Amino acid sequence: MAKEKLVVIGNGMAGVRCVEEIIQHDPDRFSISIFGSEKYLNYNRILLSSVLQGNSSIEQLTIRQSDWYARNHINVFKNETVLDIDTARKTINTNKNRIVPYDKLIIATGSTPFVPSLPGGSKEGILTFRTIEDCRRIMNESEKGKKAAVIGGGLLGLEAAQGLIQWGMDIHVVHSAERIMNKQLDDKAAKLLQNSLEAQGMNFLLNRETERFEGRERVEKLIFTDGLELVADLVIIAAGVTPNSKLAKSSGLKTNRGILVNDFMQTSNSAIYAVGECAEHRGRIYGLVKPLYEQGKILAAHICGKDVPPYQGSILSSKLKISGTNVFSAGNLFEKGFTQAMTLYDEDEKTYKKIVYKHNKIAGFLLVGDLNGHERLMDMMEKKQKFSDEEKLLLLNSSKEEYPISSMAKTGIICSCNSVTKKAIIEAVSANGLETAEEVKKCTKASGTCGGCKPLVEELLSYIKSDDFHEDIEPGTFCSCTNLSEEEVIEEIQLRGLVSINEVFAVLGWRNQNGCSFCVSALHYILRMAVPGYEGDGQSVFYEDTHNAVKEEDGTFTIIPQINGSEVSGGLLRKIGEAAEQYSIPEIALSHDGRILLKGIIQENLPAIWETLNTKLIPIPIDNAVRVLLLAGFKGCGCTQDKSTNMAVQLQEKTEYLLSPNRLEIGIAACAHGKNSMAGHDIEVKVHGQEWEIHICGTEGNQLRGEPLAIASTVEETEEMLCSLVQYFRESARYQETLKEWTDRMGIIHLREVVFDLELRSILLRRLEKDSSDRQRRLHVTKREPVFINESI
Repeated sequence: MAKEKLVVIGNGMAGVRCVEEIIQHDPDRFSISIFGSEKYLNYNRILLSSVLQGNSSIEQLTIRQSDWYARNHINVFKNETVLDIDTARKTINTNKNRIVPYDKLIIATGSTPFVPSLPGGSKEGILTFRTIEDCRRIMNESEKGKKAAVIGGGLLGLEAAQGLIQWGMDIHVVHSAERIMNKQLDDKAAKLLQNSLEAQGMNFLLNRETERFEGRERVEKLIFTDGLELVADLVIIAAGVTPNSKLAKSSGLKTNRGILVNDFMQTSNSAIYAVGECAEHRGRIYGLVKPLYEQGKILAAHICGKDVPPYQGSILSSKLKISGTNVFSAGNLFEKGFTQAMTLYDEDEKTYKKIVYKHNKIAGFLLVGDLNGHERLMDMMEKKQKFSDEEKLLLLNSSKEEYPISSMAKTGIICSCNSVTKKAIIEAVSANGLETAEEVKKCTKASGTCGGCKPLVEELLSYIKSDDFHEDIEPGTFCSCTNLSEEEVIEEIQLRGLVSINEVFAVLGWRNQNGCSFCVSALHYILRMAVPGYEGDGQSVFYEDTHNAVKEEDGTFTIIPQINGSEVSGGLLRKIGEAAEQYSIPEIALSHDGRILLKGIIQENLPAIWETLNTKLIPIPIDNAVRVLLLAGFKGCGCTQDKSTNMAVQLQEKTEYLLSPNRLEIGIAACAHGKNSMAGHDIEVKVHGQEWEIHICGTEGNQLRGEPLAIASTVEETEEMLCSLVQYFRESARYQETLKEWTDRMGIIHLREVVFDLELRSILLRRLEKDSSDRQRRLHVTKREPVFINESI
């Protein structure tokens, strides 16, 4: 079968990233040709300012060398510009009279610098800052002059100005707005940054509009609209960019400011795609690296015929790359209506933190001076996590650690541009003995694009080498259907907004499109935990928590009444006896954990039996349920057992609707004489005088084993500790991981810190209550209509 012809117009970062993704999806699908107007191979435009500042060389900018193109059989045409697209004939025409046919076409022409049309604008010494050639000219011109003006106080303008300072020039930044980086910073942050940059030798002229340039052959001064003048023999224009959409427009494609694309990056012609700074998606044009790479992933999957969720837009983030300054801004800081902003300013440390919330979710944040925790905030914003007021204060007042990255989850993203996780870097360092950030970049691509995460990579390296590092990266995948770990599967489900098992299979590239017995069950559990309202896949037989009967292999059904605290009322026993006699229930049995099982029921008798029992039934599979047992003392014991009984009943009521990663049993001693009953449970509560001892144990053996977790002085405190522990287990344990296995992995000291921290405990309790309430609203536990599952107890 002949390969399809793919032509890519643009040899920049967005276009080549698309090709990389396409090769990963289907390396033999296309015969690929790439055209670039510059004479260079694919290079990192983001690091041009680092070259100007003396931190990189032009040679280090190259991303893909010629051997990569050859190895992947890609025809690359440097220094050749596409002039025309003939959509009818499906050909492109270049300035070298080359006509090339295509089946699919990707336009990745980027943008061009915005240059205001002003008198004197063509004089020598007035330059833009966009390409390698621009960078070379600026460095050459810097040797000729002494005074420079940079028009534009955004990211690029400030980074260019810092580079000129390194060349010994007197610098003025001219900006039309009231504050620098006005699209990313508020007044307080901008002033702090300005003060820091002024201390490094940068001067600012704000609220200034340039009217004209004066000089003979070469620029000598700028004249502003208010009549003021600024002497300069070099002017850098960094006042924004314009999408390069002229080629698309002249070829009949629909354009606005950029080339209009749908959610799969297709233009108005379905055979032609557009990506990067030239593309306009839902009225927005993205000029930062991470959104361009996210677009490239969607485009590549779609052009290869893969099922892929639509592109929904990107959250923008900016980090200023100037030595000695720390500024990070992300999201929407200036949205009006229904927003709440929380700020923290330390005048002595010259640090400023601002987090903006909308509907109790992070809408945007900015950090100046101290960037600790920015990756965690970014992760929370992308996941649209909700926060209470107390949690917001905890985020704002998070304390400094020697290695702040130690609190970052292993699945947290270190390098946003290339989606490199903390876990991936730790694994690479461990496997390859990496010592430097440069070695990490070559091995993982972390910091290989914009370079903004390089300090984070260096911090992680220092942390790995320190005595404080105790993070084990456990090998293994979620199951044999995928190469992803369980943490990575959960991360992808949350980031991509996946809401069904079929979506997970399609989007995450499952090898077995029907899954295996483990991953189907595990994914249902994960989706129930992660997706509000999820109750299963219409084509799946795994519907445990919406059924009140379990189908056995012989075709009969089992019903399991809910019993709180191991106490069975006489009324329920009478109803069970009546139902058994009236409907000939052949077997009533006890499970190993004391549950009553009504077995052997034929289907047509189910509604009548439910009517007779008229009681709560187990709403979730018993292998994923929380079970509370009251453990009796010695026969004839005269101790009062009211407190223990009430605690067992209340705990069961609080947890009966909750899913758990594995069966979780809590044994509560009825009194101080219940010692011999304490073996075989996950959590065990013993009475000791007026106090309650909480132990975490194994689930086998006939003696109490494990470690004491906590001692509580009241029933209320005991209940709070137990419920917060249950919720923490639900949120952080792996599917089918036992509580003991989880404890060994998390560490008993860490769990003690969690249950004794009043603020954390309060947060976990609210989440548990909300989860229980949400599930209770969805599950009508009594007298439900029968829909059955094919899985026996």
